[in-house]
Amino acid sequence: MFGQYVAAQAAAVIAAHGETMTLSRDGEATTISLKGKRIPGSTEETGGSAQAQRFRVKIAPTELLASAWTAKVPSSSTDTLTVGGRPRTVVDWRPLGDGDTVALYELEVVG
Repeated sequence: MFGQYVAAQAAAVIAAHGETMTLSRDGEATTISLKGKRIPGSTEETGGSAQAQRFRVKIAPTELLASAWTAKVPSSSTDTLTVGGRPRTVVDWRPLGDGDTVALYELEVVG
Protein backbone atom coordinates (compact mmCIF):
# COMPACT_ATOMS: atom_id res chain seq x y z
CA MET A 1 0.00 0.00 0.00
CA PHE A 2 2.77 2.45 0.90
CA GLY A 3 4.61 1.60 -2.34
CA GLN A 4 1.57 2.57 -4.40
CA TYR A 5 1.35 5.88 -2.54
CA VAL A 6 5.05 6.60 -3.25
CA ALA A 7 4.59 5.69 -6.92
CA ALA A 8 1.57 8.00 -7.24
CA GLN A 9 3.44 10.88 -5.60
CA ALA A 10 6.52 10.36 -7.80
CA ALA A 11 4.35 10.30 -10.95
CA ALA A 12 2.63 13.52 -9.84
CA VAL A 13 5.98 15.29 -9.35
CA ILE A 14 7.22 14.21 -12.80
CA ALA A 15 3.91 15.28 -14.40
CA ALA A 16 4.03 18.69 -12.73
CA HIS A 17 7.71 19.50 -13.17
CA GLY A 18 8.90 17.38 -16.10
CA GLU A 19 9.26 18.26 -19.75
CA THR A 20 7.41 16.55 -22.59
CA MET A 21 9.39 13.77 -24.26
CA THR A 22 8.62 11.02 -26.76
CA LEU A 23 9.60 7.39 -26.31
CA SER A 24 9.79 5.22 -29.43
CA ARG A 25 10.69 1.57 -29.86
CA ASP A 26 11.86 -0.43 -32.84
CA GLY A 27 9.10 -2.84 -33.80
CA GLU A 28 6.27 -0.78 -32.27
CA ALA A 29 3.94 1.17 -34.56
CA THR A 30 3.19 3.90 -32.02
CA THR A 31 5.21 6.29 -29.89
CA ILE A 32 4.54 7.29 -26.30
CA SER A 33 4.32 10.93 -25.28
CA LEU A 34 5.34 11.30 -21.64
CA LYS A 35 6.80 13.66 -19.08
CA GLY A 36 10.37 13.18 -17.93
CA LYS A 37 12.74 14.98 -15.63
CA ARG A 38 16.42 15.38 -16.48
CA ILE A 39 18.56 14.75 -13.45
CA PRO A 40 20.50 17.96 -12.65
CA GLY A 41 24.24 17.77 -13.14
CA SER A 42 24.09 14.53 -15.07
CA THR A 43 24.90 15.91 -18.54
CA GLU A 44 28.27 14.76 -19.78
CA GLU A 45 29.88 15.35 -23.17
CA THR A 46 31.01 12.18 -24.89
CA GLY A 47 33.94 12.19 -27.26
CA GLY A 48 34.60 15.90 -26.77
CA SER A 49 31.57 16.85 -28.86
CA ALA A 50 28.66 18.96 -27.70
CA GLN A 51 26.54 17.01 -30.19
CA ALA A 52 26.78 13.77 -28.21
CA GLN A 53 25.72 14.03 -24.59
CA ARG A 54 25.08 11.37 -21.94
CA PHE A 55 22.59 12.09 -19.15
CA ARG A 56 19.89 10.50 -17.04
CA VAL A 57 16.13 11.05 -17.12
CA LYS A 58 13.46 9.92 -14.68
CA ILE A 59 10.05 8.89 -16.02
CA ALA A 60 6.95 7.47 -14.37
CA PRO A 61 5.76 4.03 -15.53
CA THR A 62 2.23 5.35 -16.08
CA GLU A 63 2.42 5.96 -19.84
CA LEU A 64 4.26 2.70 -20.52
CA LEU A 65 1.66 0.70 -18.59
CA ALA A 66 -1.19 2.43 -20.45
CA SER A 67 0.41 1.91 -23.88
CA ALA A 68 -0.37 -0.74 -26.47
CA TRP A 69 3.27 -1.84 -26.41
CA THR A 70 3.94 -5.51 -25.79
CA ALA A 71 6.68 -4.94 -23.19
CA LYS A 72 5.67 -2.43 -20.52
CA VAL A 73 9.24 -1.63 -19.36
CA PRO A 74 12.03 0.39 -21.01
CA SER A 75 14.53 -1.36 -23.28
CA SER A 76 18.17 -0.44 -23.72
CA SER A 77 18.36 -2.28 -27.03
CA THR A 78 15.39 -0.83 -28.92
CA ASP A 79 14.23 2.44 -27.30
CA THR A 80 14.86 6.04 -28.32
CA LEU A 81 13.86 9.01 -26.17
CA THR A 82 13.37 12.34 -27.93
CA VAL A 83 14.30 15.15 -25.54
CA GLY A 84 14.24 18.78 -26.61
CA GLY A 85 13.62 17.75 -30.21
CA ARG A 86 16.73 15.51 -30.34
CA PRO A 87 16.48 11.72 -30.46
CA ARG A 88 18.66 10.03 -27.86
CA THR A 89 19.39 6.33 -27.54
CA VAL A 90 18.46 4.61 -24.28
CA VAL A 91 21.65 2.79 -23.25
CA ASP A 92 20.64 1.70 -19.74
CA TRP A 93 17.69 1.84 -17.37
CA ARG A 94 16.71 0.77 -13.90
CA PRO A 95 13.50 0.69 -11.89
CA LEU A 96 13.23 2.80 -8.74
CA GLY A 97 10.61 1.97 -6.16
CA ASP A 98 9.49 0.43 -2.94
CA GLY A 99 9.41 -3.36 -2.80
CA ASP A 100 7.68 -4.74 -5.88
CA THR A 101 6.14 -1.38 -6.80
CA VAL A 102 7.98 0.65 -9.46
CA ALA A 103 7.65 4.36 -8.77
CA LEU A 104 9.98 5.62 -11.53
CA TYR A 105 12.35 4.44 -14.21
CA GLU A 106 15.76 6.06 -14.48
CA LEU A 107 16.98 6.04 -18.08
CA GLU A 108 20.54 6.73 -19.21
CA VAL A 109 20.48 8.26 -22.69
CA VAL A 110 23.12 9.24 -25.25
CA GLY A 111 22.83 11.47 -28.28
